[in-house]
Amino acid sequence: MDFSSNMTAFQQAAGQNGMASFGDLSTMYQDNAYFVWAALGATVAAVPLSTLVFGSSKPPAPFLSSEEWKTITLTKVDQETHDVKRLTFKLPHKKQLLGLPAGQCLKVKAATFGKAGIEQAFNPVSTETPGEVVLLVKAYPGRHGMGPTHPEHLIGTSLHKLQVGQTIEIKGPFGEFTYQPGQYKSVGLLAGGTGVTAVASLASTILNNPEDTAKVSLLYASNSMKDVMLKSSLDAMAAGSDGKLKVTHVLNEAPDDVSADISVGLLEKETISQAVGAPSKDTLLVVCGPPAFVAHQTANLAALGHDNVVVIDNMPRTVEGCAYLNTDADRRFK
Repeated sequence: MDFSSNMTAFQQAAGQNGMASFGDLSTMYQDNAYFVWAALGATVAAVPLSTLVFGSSKPPAPFLSSEEWKTITLTKVDQETHDVKRLTFKLPHKKQLLGLPAGQCLKVKAATFGKAGIEQAFNPVSTETPGEVVLLVKAYPGRHGMGPTHPEHLIGTSLHKLQVGQTIEIKGPFGEFTYQPGQYKSVGLLAGGTGVTAVASLASTILNNPEDTAKVSLLYASNSMKDVMLKSSLDAMAAGSDGKLKVTHVLNEAPDDVSADISVGLLEKETISQAVGAPSKDTLLVVCGPPAFVAHQTANLAALGHDNVVVIDNMPRTVEGCAYLNTDADRRFK
């Protein structure tokens, strides 16, 4: 009985993934039935059950580390709005999760105008899609003929110049807020500008958990319709939520067609009260946006009597903070 030649044939049939096809084994069985049964027994003993059933081992551990910078590669660039790009990066494994709880942030490090390692905190669009990270990045124009000088503006401009195939480094998660599913009957989300990324991710987390019955009201303030980000995603989330999510766009400039989900003017107490109702221990309010927006909305909520309020990015505006992309205090919604 020539075991060496049969073993070679079995290895070739198995291939790189260690699994032989039925046709390969059938042919080998006709030549040497005893060997096939022995080899199969050894394979079952050596290979994890998940590999035999699903064809692969268990999914890899979440990607992020708060202690170590890790590299991701840009795979796609889309124009989200006139001054915001949607950058899609791939993780090392297609089934790998980012490992970022909703409401928390990651840090991005990228070379900027010859200065290596400028850092900025970002809230990704989604934290639940395996194998990828999506960032919305705003570019800021320079002033008086000069390029942008604020660190957050520098990195935004640098990321806008990235080409597919280039890399950045990320680290995380960071942040003080952790959402507890099932703790609230309703959640009010107030977003300004690129702060919508954090609250959209939180809304998605709530809606995707069948055990979380909280109803979500999302108020998103922008200058005009051309500045609105994630419009199609938010519309799809609301349409598929069975009434759990209501999105209201609050616009400074009235659009040509004012639909039911649009409120014209500033985001003030009356609009907030209509959306989230009276203060209650069962209601959570989350605010995310530029500093002037956050200051104005937390004052509005305090005046309405809401004290169960969370601000995403309540830390210093440095690389340690879960930042929004915009920190211009004189431009409330952009």
